[in-house]
Amino acid sequence: MEASLWTEMIRSPQQAEHMLYPRLLAVAERAWHIAEWETMGHHTKFDPAYHGDWLKFAVAVSGRELRRLDKLGINYRLPRPGF
Repeated sequence: MEASLWTEMIRSPQQAEHMLYPRLLAVAERAWHIAEWETMGHHTKFDPAYHGDWLKFAVAVSGRELRRLDKLGINYRLPRPGF
């Protein structure tokens, strides 16, 4: 698994953090966790198992991990809904 950050326009560690987080959390989740829906063969993002895993991940990030990033002083980015 790979998570690229194109650094040609990155001028500071804070700007790099802003571009990396919380996306890096999603990359780590996909790299370390084998979901049940992955082993069931053909799947789409509309499958209930896929949707349930997404909701669990979103709740974990918003309820726990963003607080942890705040405590660590990480400059993360949350896009506006719909963008």
